Amino acid sequence: MANSTKITTYLLCIFFLLGADFLYAQCNSNVPQVGGTVTFVWDTSNGLPSPVTISGVKRHYENYILVNVIGGITYSVNSPHIRVCFNQQLLNLSGNNFTPNQSGQVRIYYDGWFNNTTLTISVVSGQNTADSQDVPPAINNKWRTHFYKGTDNTNAPPSSYKYLGYFDLPESFNIKKSSGTFEIYSQESTDVRMFASPDFFLTRALMRSTRKGLYYVNLGADDGTRLKIDNTLVYDNWNNISQPKWNPVNNQIINLSGNSLMFYEFYNGGLPLWYLFETSDSDKIIENTISGEQTLCAGGSNGTPVTGDDFNRRNQYGFTPTFAFQWYYTTSIGGVPTDINGATQKDFTPNPQTAPFNQTGTYYLYRRASVTFKNIGMSQQTESVTSNPIKIIVRNQPTAKTKPSKKSFCQDENNAKITITVNNGSGGQPPFTLNYTIDGVTQQYQSNSNIFEIPINTNQAGEFHYQYVSITDGNGCTNQLNQSDIITIKPLPTAVFSGQDTTLCLNTPAAQIPWVTFTGELPFTVKIKAAKTGNPPIEIDETLAENENSLTINHPPNDEGEFTYELLWVSDKNGCKTFFTNQKVVVNVVKPSITLTTPENITWCLPEIVSAVYDEGSGHTNVSENSYVLPSGDTTLDVTINPVPCCPNPVLKWTINNNLSNVRTGQPSTHTGISFENDTSTDKTYNITYWLECNGQKYNYVTREVRIIPRPQINFSN
Repeated sequence: MANSTKITTYLLCIFFLLGADFLYAQCNSNVPQVGGTVTFVWDTSNGLPSPVTISGVKRHYENYILVNVIGGITYSVNSPHIRVCFNQQLLNLSGNNFTPNQSGQVRIYYDGWFNNTTLTISVVSGQNTADSQDVPPAINNKWRTHFYKGTDNTNAPPSSYKYLGYFDLPESFNIKKSSGTFEIYSQESTDVRMFASPDFFLTRALMRSTRKGLYYVNLGADDGTRLKIDNTLVYDNWNNISQPKWNPVNNQIINLSGNSLMFYEFYNGGLPLWYLFETSDSDKIIENTISGEQTLCAGGSNGTPVTGDDFNRRNQYGFTPTFAFQWYYTTSIGGVPTDINGATQKDFTPNPQTAPFNQTGTYYLYRRASVTFKNIGMSQQTESVTSNPIKIIVRNQPTAKTKPSKKSFCQDENNAKITITVNNGSGGQPPFTLNYTIDGVTQQYQSNSNIFEIPINTNQAGEFHYQYVSITDGNGCTNQLNQSDIITIKPLPTAVFSGQDTTLCLNTPAAQIPWVTFTGELPFTVKIKAAKTGNPPIEIDETLAENENSLTINHPPNDEGEFTYELLWVSDKNGCKTFFTNQKVVVNVVKPSITLTTPENITWCLPEIVSAVYDEGSGHTNVSENSYVLPSGDTTLDVTINPVPCCPNPVLKWTINNNLSNVRTGQPSTHTGISFENDTSTDKTYNITYWLECNGQKYNYVTREVRIIPRPQINFSN
């Protein structure tokens, strides 16, 4: 029993070793290929490809026939003595037939005893089961055209049992054939697996398009075509019941999403054939890209136009498309759209004076571009493309109120200003810029405060027109103000000074001294400072009479001294005040004066006795020379006269011992016989009073004393 087990194991090992060598011998790729590579041509003569005959086939696997095959199709060889290898794997045979599961190339080996024999290979039946019929190519914008043999317009959708494989076409193609074949591919191979006659077939092409928007396409064929986009029929000339028959058509309109799956079907009932699909960037109807993001001010001036591209307008066969724009807005991305009434032009200018842009907020502006068209075999329809959003920010428009401190000012008046209140005193984005004009000359003032003041120039008198043009905030929002003020700058009163320093004589009538003449609106009020030298000054406000425009100093000269009158200011009816500096008039009230010569008081002795007579009756001695007589021309008693301008030649008068009955005029030296008697034994005193007379006034009474000393007493006796 043990020996039989060993024998069995030995035989199995020999079998496996020989079996492996045997398999290698059947699928040996190191032997030569006989004949050319077999690629079947599927025609419609009998519904199957014509058989292919290969001569020179050697026995015992010494060469092989290389055949392009498609998975799922059954092939037949006219000999039972064959082996079929796919790569290094033997395919199962069903008699003389084999059906590969994959597309590619098979090697057919002959294992009979006849050398240099001839084998015939044919297609028996079946369909492509290796490829998916509903998958576009991995590359976008490229057609995968699935080919169905021997079908016609009655098979819709195509029957899978007629499916052979595919060929790829670019996005745009234009195929014309009157002969030749189609190259059929399978399972992403770059090798042709079959040829197909172009005379009777159906194709179903799929393409994933990255184009987005509305496009014109030229499409169709000399037999039936139809186009679906994302499983929606958009063009149908399948049975050639629509015009134009048997011809492609231009400018059919399609709407692509940027990821659209396109199905394009075509059947051909015989040669010649013409089959096309054409589109390009230049066929885009509209990109519908808009630009013009901006910030507006509610109630302000119009914004700038939001612009975009225009339609690429073309006519269709038998129909004139209608192209239309509609602008709309939302208040958030993806929000509820609201059409803007009347906004149907290519461009749109936001108007912040009308809804919705007269309200503050953030808006997203869109443009809907729509086309109403009619493709072949379809009802009239409208497709639209929505633009990108454009942000429109609407801000509050600044407001401004203007208020002059008053509307009438005096020339050179201080604190003349106009108060500007922005946004009722708070809020908004500074800085705020006020644009205004003064008599048409543009001015500008900027402030970071909501309340600010602009100065009024009062240097020049006149009437000035202030026009407040606009207020602009830090966001650039400008509000046209249309406000104005008439500001009057009244001239200051003027003064022409004519007064001169004046000298008046004491106690003369009051003097009227013309001082100053005013111009301006009457009545005038003046302020005068008056002072006597050595005394504190006083200030006097005085309003002139309604019709009086000059000022006269009325000075009664009843007090001797220097008096100064100074005009401090003058104001007119409007209260406009002109101030003055050092506008003074000095009035000197004076009198002429007398200066006594030295010595002021005089002492004289009586002259020597010339004769003396004794009076017995009285017992006195009478001396005839008891008087002092002033010699003629003697100036001892003269005085110095000091005249003044108002009294240049005063008259000197004098009297002795106030004897007003004997008033002398002129200097004593001009008089004769002036004597001073003293017949007493004691000194006798005389008072001489001098004064001056001028303008009817008497001035400067001065007195000097004249003392007469007696002689010694002389007594005579009997």
